[in-house]
Amino acid sequence: MAFLPSSSSQPHGSPPWARYGLALLLPGLAFSLQWLLAPWLAPSPYFLFLSSILLAAWLGGHGPGALATTLSLVLTSLFFRPSGPSSHHLITSALFTGVSALLTLVASRVRLLLHEAHAARASALAQGQTLATTLRSIGDAVLTTGPDGLVRFINPVASYFTGWREHDAIGQPLARVLRLVDPSSREPLDSSRLVPDASRPIQLGHQALLLSKSGAELPIEHTLAPISDPQGRSLGTVIVFRDISARYREDHEHAQLLAREHDALLEAEAQRERLETLFMQAPVAICLTRGEDHVVELVNPLGQTLVGELLSPGRSVRESFSGLDPNLLHLLDEVYRKGTPFTGHEVPLRADFSGTGHPEVKYFDLTWQPWRGHAGEILGTMGLCAEVTEQVLARREVEALASDLQKALQIRDDFLSVASHELKTPLTSLQLQLQLLWRSLPESDDNGQPHPARKRIEATRRPAERLHQLVNNLLDVSRIRAGRLALERETVDFSALLQDVVTRAEADAAGAGCTLVLHANSPVVGRWDRLRLEQVVTNLLSNAIKYGANQPVEMRVVQDGGLARLTVRDYGIGIAPENQARIFQRFERAVSERHYGGFGLGLWIVKQIVESLGGDIRVESQPGQGATFTVVLPLEPPPSSREDAVSHASA
Repeated sequence: MAFLPSSSSQPHGSPPWARYGLALLLPGLAFSLQWLLAPWLAPSPYFLFLSSILLAAWLGGHGPGALATTLSLVLTSLFFRPSGPSSHHLITSALFTGVSALLTLVASRVRLLLHEAHAARASALAQGQTLATTLRSIGDAVLTTGPDGLVRFINPVASYFTGWREHDAIGQPLARVLRLVDPSSREPLDSSRLVPDASRPIQLGHQALLLSKSGAELPIEHTLAPISDPQGRSLGTVIVFRDISARYREDHEHAQLLAREHDALLEAEAQRERLETLFMQAPVAICLTRGEDHVVELVNPLGQTLVGELLSPGRSVRESFSGLDPNLLHLLDEVYRKGTPFTGHEVPLRADFSGTGHPEVKYFDLTWQPWRGHAGEILGTMGLCAEVTEQVLARREVEALASDLQKALQIRDDFLSVASHELKTPLTSLQLQLQLLWRSLPESDDNGQPHPARKRIEATRRPAERLHQLVNNLLDVSRIRAGRLALERETVDFSALLQDVVTRAEADAAGAGCTLVLHANSPVVGRWDRLRLEQVVTNLLSNAIKYGANQPVEMRVVQDGGLARLTVRDYGIGIAPENQARIFQRFERAVSERHYGGFGLGLWIVKQIVESLGGDIRVESQPGQGATFTVVLPLEPPPSSREDAVSHASA
């Protein structure tokens, strides 16, 4: 039986003792059956033994079939004596043995093939179940189609992404379940691109947007591969895709970051160009120095123009300006060591700026700042320099002119003071002589008419008094300018003083056609300079009579708490609003000089006196409606009152 395959190659579903025991049992059963049927039937004994051998080989394999064959030969030889010649018996035994061996081989082979087919089907079924379980369990979405392009399998992840339930997706066209859109053009992808062809049997890593059944978009990356049988026939396509939202966002953010970085680089380059343009075209000289030796790193054209070749790149400031003030070099060192900015105004620098070998002095406004790196470390210094030589020289000329003008003004004021004082003495004597002469003459002549000499003297007295008042004004101006307007305070009844001034001015008011109306019924007592207060009232009253235009002039003084309030009102030509502040300045007038005389000093002197007494003066007026001057004075001198002079008037 050497031609039989080894029993180890046959499938065994039972232990060896059972299979070989069955091989012993089956020939015995055939022998018993043959013996029992012998009286009624006389079949060939080999038929039943061949059946037992075939059954033993089918159930047990090669080995049990061979054992059953051997046992059948022995039994037929011992218990069935042949009736014919021995040669015939030998031929029969040989044929029996050959047929038995052939049946054993065929049965065991068929059994093996059936067992292998069964095992293959079981293995395929197990592998299919394992593969299906694996595909359902992996994190990627898997979808397969048949040769007809209809969906044959979809795992839960793909079902979740597409929005199609498994039983709904099976049998649907692939393009309906897997709707893809090009992410750049937003155009639907052709379904033919999801079918591998001969030129591209496998497509890896394609990106697209998946439109779910609900319309939501999901960025995916999909891979296509064909499915074929061992003979190469196409069985369909497997599509594996995964969610790349995180990577899509990262790519998008990375693209945005690159775009921002690109924009930042462009902006930085533009900024650099702007800074370079600003640096090179700045209207001030700019110089960068590096290190403790202050080696020039960069200097703009204006700086090169100002100092020539002294500040060329690569040279030290110490070497360039050998005659520089050591204190300035020390300050420059301090800027580098401590980072403290330094600013110098009109700093003189003596150097050979023109390159002719002759040092000269120029003046500069300097600013030295620490030049810091990205980490904040001090790399050097940055100097900004503007030449102000012309400005310094011009200012000095102006200062010299101002000094000369001040001296001229002082000489003028001294002259006015001396001239006024010298003029006042003869004018006072002249007025006194005219007054004595006027009193010595009789009131009428021999004919009973007013004495003509008295009329001439009266006509002479008025110009003299006018001239005396002008001289007094000039003297007051010189005193105020020199800060020598002394005040002698005493207790004064403002109401009584006002009545005295009105009494003396009645004749002038009558000559001008004005009626004086006084409201001073209650005493208003304070500490003032009597003569200066009388001067204030007289000037205000004279102006009211001059500009009153034959209208009444009203005066009132009242006490308002700790203040005395004087008002002088006329109904004359009035003052325009734009002139109301100007009339309190020196030599300023609000009317034509041809119609109204005077130097324009009265109201300025009044303002200085009122302010020296700690008070204030203001005017309210409209053209053609008269003017109201109001003077407010404290009853007691304030702590900051100028007792001795009006010092600020000299400005």
